[in-house]
Amino acid sequence: MLRSNGLGGASLPKLALLVCIAGLTVSCVPWVFAPLVGFQAADRESQQGIGKPRTQHGSRNAVQVPVGAAAVCSVVLLGAAVAAVSARRASAVTSGLFSSHGQAVRTVTCHAESSDSVTGTKFEEEDEKKNPSRRPGHAVRGMPEVDPETAAKQARIREHQEKCTRLPWAEEIRTLMAQKDGFATISTVSCNPSIEGYPTGSIVAFATDEKGRPIFVFSAMSTHTKNLLKDARASLCVTEVDFRGAADARVVLTGKVTAAPKDEQEGLKKLYMEKHAGAYWASFGDFQAYRMDDILDIAFVGGFARAGGVTPQEYYDAPIDPCLAFSGSVMEHMNKDHEESIKGYVQYLVGAGEVQGAQMKRLDRYGFDVRVMQGGGTGVLRVPFPEPVTERKDIKTAIMGLSKQVAALQEEAAK
Repeated sequence: MLRSNGLGGASLPKLALLVCIAGLTVSCVPWVFAPLVGFQAADRESQQGIGKPRTQHGSRNAVQVPVGAAAVCSVVLLGAAVAAVSARRASAVTSGLFSSHGQAVRTVTCHAESSDSVTGTKFEEEDEKKNPSRRPGHAVRGMPEVDPETAAKQARIREHQEKCTRLPWAEEIRTLMAQKDGFATISTVSCNPSIEGYPTGSIVAFATDEKGRPIFVFSAMSTHTKNLLKDARASLCVTEVDFRGAADARVVLTGKVTAAPKDEQEGLKKLYMEKHAGAYWASFGDFQAYRMDDILDIAFVGGFARAGGVTPQEYYDAPIDPCLAFSGSVMEHMNKDHEESIKGYVQYLVGAGEVQGAQMKRLDRYGFDVRVMQGGGTGVLRVPFPEPVTERKDIKTAIMGLSKQVAALQEEAAK
């Protein structure tokens, strides 16, 4: 911030401001005392046309004095204003307070890697195989410096995480879309005259059919229903169940949403109510089943450095992970009764060190994702199973196996 210590220590912008005020005051003097030399300026004359020659009472000659003085003072005023702006910008640029657009921002020299504070996961992915579309990274500012020890730990964590097996994207998206009691944001094209043509969002319940196409049950009175009847184009943004921020998964399906044929109405409503058991209103007379029949685009973000998409056909062909049927209850039990065990998996198996909190947030046949709290920051780490698990009875065995690995490492560390 530019400061002033009295008039003697005033900054250039403040001196320029004083000159501006003085110039403005002087420029007004001729106009104030103009009547003494016969100058007249009636409102009627101003309305007829500013700048026209005065002809009454010798005003044409009298006006030369105040106009001349005002012109000189105006030049002084303009020059002072330019000086003020120039001085302000020069000082600001020197101080690093302005961006290339002239907006006031704080520029901080940053030696930290562009990454999540806990996991070290990069915000941008340089590996072309993992980022084929070459999505650009983020301009990260203000991150704290990372000491060599922390940087080395983050590197080890990234190496571990890159080796973890995950669901293919198409399968991960199909599984995300198959969630129970799912709600999402549907964006439709408004038909309201005041905002016609603009996108407008609504929170709606959804389910999926056997191909993974989103299905809904809408009232004829709903705004989004009226919009869809006029323009079927829409997008649906779906998040994972425990979505909390940028490290969590979300997908956007774009296509056309239309009312299902009459002969499919009953079957689709049944599918819908299997996912939303309390949706008794779906059977009301003014409610109809709708479906996104034509999926045109699927954009997916699975967390930091996991952004891209799949084709509609890849999505249709992908299976739903079998663990979805029981993963919710398993995670609830582990988070409630065995958080210390989860902390141990993160600390010893992943190598993240001591953490203050660890909660399972997503589980599939290859392992589970853990939301980690460490040193005031949060992140998501994956703990893999030694081998794929597809049945509930095998989950307990797999988790007990992880606990045995932790116990062995703890025993070795105690020696």
